[in-house]
Amino acid sequence: RPATPSQPARFTVGLDHHGWWVVEDRLGRVGGIFASEDAAMHYAMEESNRDRRAIRCRRGGRAIEFRIAH
Repeated sequence: RPATPSQPARFTVGLDHHGWWVVEDRLGRVGGIFASEDAAMHYAMEESNRDRRAIRCRRGGRAIEFRIAH
């Protein structure tokens, strides 16, 4: 399902404070830590059925951290 102005993107891709690429799922179901931006984007694209609108890239600014949902 595509992201709309009323619904934020499902995945955020960005760097953590260690410099690793992180894919964070706003639903807390999947995600991970990756060695490269290409690997992180590939994972997010596959998990979102190749819908770029479901992915937000955070470049610069605040780092994101991978969280494990309980």
